Amino acid sequence: MDRINERRWLVLIFVFYVLLAVGYSLLMPVWEAPDEPAHYHIVWRLARFGKAPTPDANYEAHQPRTYYYVASWVIRALDQVDKRYSAYYLVPEFKYNLRTPVRRYYWTEENYRFLPGIHVLRWMNVLFGGLALWLNWKTFGSIAPGQPALRLSALALAALTPQYLHIMSSVSNDALGTLAGASLFYLAIWMVTASSNAWAWLPVPLALILPLTTKLTVLPAGVAFLVSTALQKGIGTVRRKWLLIAALAGLFLFVLFDLIFPEAFQFAISEIEWRLFSFRKNAFTAEYLKFILPQIVWTYWGKVGWLAVGLPRGLVALLTLAGATGASISAYKLMKMKLNSPQSAVWIVTWLFALFTVAAVLRNGLTTNAAQGRLLFPAIGALSLLMIHGWHEVLPERLRRGLPLIVILLMVSCTIVLWWTGVLPVYYQPWWD
Repeated sequence: MDRINERRWLVLIFVFYVLLAVGYSLLMPVWEAPDEPAHYHIVWRLARFGKAPTPDANYEAHQPRTYYYVASWVIRALDQVDKRYSAYYLVPEFKYNLRTPVRRYYWTEENYRFLPGIHVLRWMNVLFGGLALWLNWKTFGSIAPGQPALRLSALALAALTPQYLHIMSSVSNDALGTLAGASLFYLAIWMVTASSNAWAWLPVPLALILPLTTKLTVLPAGVAFLVSTALQKGIGTVRRKWLLIAALAGLFLFVLFDLIFPEAFQFAISEIEWRLFSFRKNAFTAEYLKFILPQIVWTYWGKVGWLAVGLPRGLVALLTLAGATGASISAYKLMKMKLNSPQSAVWIVTWLFALFTVAAVLRNGLTTNAAQGRLLFPAIGALSLLMIHGWHEVLPERLRRGLPLIVILLMVSCTIVLWWTGVLPVYYQPWWD
């Protein structure tokens, strides 16, 4: 067993996570995060008028409502102090500044305002992202209980990935979706490692409930949850009653969701159909694939704003190669395990979460050119663990003990590079001129 003081490393990782996430929340100008104006507009409308905007007025209006209701309570609290704190204040917009390192919103010294409502919601999402990391940490403990260096390194990779920090410090429902995905990952591992307990089937309805109430990007994690549970637990005679109860509970909540939020429900169904059965006309051309695949990879590691400001290509290529190599070694190690052993079971579940989510995002890329790596974040715990696991297995003992420090230094350096070469020149240099 590695001799590592886990508590100190955990404190260090979470301190870096909070500091860097808050740094992103302050450095990124208001509205420059993906779809932030639309997400905040829903929250603001719920807080001020008690109802969400129509789809004609807001293209995000069909999203599941849980995040927006929770955020609206925060805005209502600010309104009790001063309604100016939660103002929905827009400035001139350059609508076509996408995928280019140029500001999209024309903030200047004259019109800039610090809007507390935006930043409080950004910090609330930092908390959601931190809770997701904590759940992933607890999950890692069940997967690799005697390997603290592996668990800490995987947590550091997930927590300090620049894109994760950026998205968790933005106003959107991504953070709650990430927390939902981490919850399903935790429950899936718990269900396959728990002793024969009939009550272990009760979380099954969450595989459907969480995607429909938080964000549809959690749906692949829900499918992985159901598949892994069925494969590992089976449907024994003793459990059939509890499986039936769980299925009926899921059906009841499914119908209830349809009755309470009919528009959101119908949108979810149409969205799933669209992303599963439709393709872009040029989806399978070499030109399009060369465009969409790098975009997904880049926006997983670090491309902030409106797909505009990213890490250097060489650094993204290095991170991707290292991650793919680590995951490949992990797959090879899994093939060497006995498939019916408890150790292989937890790694199979981890792979299911990673593969279902990656497959869904890649499939999404064949439907829309807006597919992004941030949609992988509901499974970032599984992905990070697999990328680190391979390296942990092949590194010598001395380097293995130092792996958490290596990962922390690498990922913090990535954020510093992104800030210095991208965020500051693009968003602040115009003011300095």
